Amino acid sequence: MRKIYGILVIVLLLPLTLSAENWKLDSDINLSLTQSSYSDSWQGTELSNITWVANSNTSAEKQLKPWLNSKTTLKLAFGQTHLQKENTVGDVYWEHPTKSTDKIDLESILRFTTQGWVDPFIAGRMESQFLDLSDSTLTRIINPMLFTETAGIIRTFVNNDINYLSSRLGAAFREKVDRDVLQQDNVTRELETTVDGGLESVTEYKHNFSPLEASFKSRLQLYQALFNSKEDELTSDDWKSPDLVWENVFTTKLWGLLSANLTFEMRYEKEHIHEVQWKEILGLGFSYTLF
Repeated sequence: MRKIYGILVIVLLLPLTLSAENWKLDSDINLSLTQSSYSDSWQGTELSNITWVANSNTSAEKQLKPWLNSKTTLKLAFGQTHLQKENTVGDVYWEHPTKSTDKIDLESILRFTTQGWVDPFIAGRMESQFLDLSDSTLTRIINPMLFTETAGIIRTFVNNDINYLSSRLGAAFREKVDRDVLQQDNVTRELETTVDGGLESVTEYKHNFSPLEASFKSRLQLYQALFNSKEDELTSDDWKSPDLVWENVFTTKLWGLLSANLTFEMRYEKEHIHEVQWKEILGLGFSYTLF
């Protein structure tokens, strides 16, 4: 039931945006490619490799009523690395590509614009990936899925052509759905669901560098779980530790469709790993603005 409820929240929020005219649309796609190759006579141990990453960021916002604002954002990313390897007899071959980037992030927010210092809001979010390769015997599509339903208060501090700063705080319920999980008998596969709830804080910042065609976006998300549906089965209290996700993206147009982008992401989720995780991607490629 929780899975169905999470899906319904997102599905119900989307038509409110889609039914509006004169949307404020923002969408861009970019493709980054890194390639290196070496001749057979090259003196050294280097081998050829190709890495590509495709990103898409889309948002649609509309003031549906004087008292109601709807905003939907969709972030997609996927990339692979192709590496050459050398076998024991010296023959060079291309290894099966490995996934370097994989992200699906859909979020819809309904904001009740009361003209007060803060506004009430409700939101639905779905996070997943295109390919789940965690199981060596089965590739699962769009798995696992994390649904988040949030209600609380939101305030926009700055909103103009140069800067945007907004922060929100609310009560949140999350449901993680993991399909076809191999059980201990190594034969049976079952659907596993974990539900937790707590407090969530999200702060978003954007800066446009004028007159350059460049922008910087930052999103800081904090989540404190207060209960967990499987707390009696867990061997530690790591789920009680706060989660942190800090995403930063800098993009700039160099010439025509040629662009450069830098992505830096930091995560801390003690329930999964006790150390801070981070990744950095620097790309040079092609970018196209749809709207």
